[in-house]
Formats: sequence, structure tokens, C-alpha cells
Amino acid sequence: LSLGCAALLAPEKMPFKRYVEIGRVALINYGPEFGKLVVITDVIDQNRALVDFPEQERRVVNFKRLALTDFKVDIKRHAPKKDLKKALAEADVLAKFKASSWGQKLAKQVAKSEMTDFDRFKAAVAKAKKSRAVRKVFNNLKKSAK
Repeated sequence: LSLGCAALLAPEKMPFKRYVEIGRVALINYGPEFGKLVVITDVIDQNRALVDFPEQERRVVNFKRLALTDFKVDIKRHAPKKDLKKALAEADVLAKFKASSWGQKLAKQVAKSEMTDFDRFKAAVAKAKKSRAVRKVFNNLKKSAK
């Protein structure tokens, strides 16, 4: 390889960081398990992976239904549930995911979907009140600038 090609293949220059690998934590983005985290325990072929998570059944999932996260746990291929639980606890994956912007966005979506009519009304009133206060301060600043 020439020096130019070697520079292109350097790992720190690669734009892609999330690889399908054993131990990679993924989020299911379609189907009845939508929004659940899983860990890839084996890659079956180029389209499917065997996934597992504590309190869930081990199953085969298509890669199109998985969104890879930045988190990875150190497990062996076909790791038993107890090893998986231990690795997840050591890496503190659930807390890290919930603290990430992706996890917070999902939590907001869930909270919004569980709102009642009265909750939506209260949110609209609070938003209008805040906007009125911001507008008042902005207009005062605008007048003082003239």
C-alpha cells in the first residue's frame, strides 16, 4: 500500500465506530420489543444476530431491526445469562444509556406518550406563560436599545 492508502485505512481516521460484534449493546427499533436494549451474543450470518438480555428470551433478530449503540460489554460467544448479567452490571450499561442523550430522548418520548389531556393542557399553559415572559423581556431590551 502506498502512504496515501495507509492513511485512509488508519483506525483514528475511520468515520465509523459502531461495529456488529459480540457484546455490542443494541436497541430494537421495530416490532413488539421496540425500545428494548439487547446484547449481541452471536452473529449468525450477514443479516441476523442472536441477541440476549436479562429478563428477555434469547432470540434471533434481523440487523435491520437493531440500532447499534456506543456501548459494548466484554462477554464470550453464547455467554450464559449469569455471565451476561455480571458483565452488564460491571459496565453499568443501563445507567450509561439512560444518561446518554439517546436514552433521555427515548424517556421524553415515553413520558409524552403517557401524558393525559390535563397534563397536555398544563404543559401548553406553562409554555404560553414562559413565552409571554420571554417576549416581555425581549421587547423591553429592544426599547432600551433604541
